[in-house]
Amino acid sequence: MLFLVVFPKGGIKFKNIPITWGYLFLAIIALSTLFRKKYFVRKEHIYSLIALVPFQIFSLLSMYINGIQSFGFFISFLVSFLFLPFIFFLVFSEYIENLDLEYFFKIFKRSILFISAYGIFLFFYRGVFGSLFEIPLLTVNWHEKGLLENIKHINHRGFFLKLISTYNNGNIYGICLLMVLPLYKYLEKSKFKKILVKLSIILTLSRTVWIGFIISEFFFNFFIINNKKKSLIKFLISSLCFIAILLIFAKFYLHKPFSWYFDTTLGGRLIDKSFEIKFFSSLPFIHIEEMVYLSIFNTFGFLGLLFFIIGMCFSLFNYLFKNINVVKSPIDLCIFFGLLTYLIISISDSATLYLPVMAFYWFLSSFLQTKKLISLEFS
Repeated sequence: MLFLVVFPKGGIKFKNIPITWGYLFLAIIALSTLFRKKYFVRKEHIYSLIALVPFQIFSLLSMYINGIQSFGFFISFLVSFLFLPFIFFLVFSEYIENLDLEYFFKIFKRSILFISAYGIFLFFYRGVFGSLFEIPLLTVNWHEKGLLENIKHINHRGFFLKLISTYNNGNIYGICLLMVLPLYKYLEKSKFKKILVKLSIILTLSRTVWIGFIISEFFFNFFIINNKKKSLIKFLISSLCFIAILLIFAKFYLHKPFSWYFDTTLGGRLIDKSFEIKFFSSLPFIHIEEMVYLSIFNTFGFLGLLFFIIGMCFSLFNYLFKNINVVKSPIDLCIFFGLLTYLIISISDSATLYLPVMAFYWFLSSFLQTKKLISLEFS
């Protein structure tokens, strides 16, 4: 939790490939438990792993035939779609099933609060002092110390940079936080702390994250909490206030027209994009771009995209159909809609190959399909 959620970018680089403490410790623990004598694996986890196999085989075969142009992103691809699912669905299946939930949720809430508070601190620190506060090996990779503003996509929004927290990138931070936001809101009883976390999302100054935030609020208010009438009023008021803030921000701070929020090129991502229906691709693998579905389609063809969607969505569909006539746990619903929010905003920006995004996604997908023996009341 400490190095995957709180300090995900701490580490070093080897031949321009980041080696972070979180992924390193995850690999060490996975290897140390891989060859244990007894295994207990939930059948749902096995099904989820099997659902990914067609995409894994198809994508690797495509790379073998068409070639690889970026070794760094190839390693990231292997980690994201082979090793992490294998770890969370198979090696750690038993441990995720038997988590001490009360302790886990306590650490989880503290971790999310810390990265939110630190992100807000860093946001204003950079605005006041003109430089980023860094702790090498912890909040920033040792080989990137002092270079974040030059080598990372930390876009300026007027006087300030995007809020990046310990994630060194506003979009990555926002995307990861959106996946766990419903769960945090459900578990955390302090209104002040919840407002602080929401503020950190707003200060990412990312249109993709803002849209994801509105989607997340909609899901939470209409599908998770029980009082539907109160939810409708709360959602409408908060949405109107949020939109008003965005309009004021764009007009008087960024000096952008309202149409800036509805950029048809999605921030330039659709510029020079051609669409040609093809089942297979002849393009070499370079990386997976922000618009993940379009990028997968261009890199692996229509068949590759189909396998990708099946692999990514299977855990959600399996949970949904298995519990279709069952009263669903609010905690499970929080996880489900956090993952669904990610899949929706991935139309614009998924940060798929950038850690720790897929570690969040596969852990939550695995966690969703476990029994959770805990009693918590929402208030």
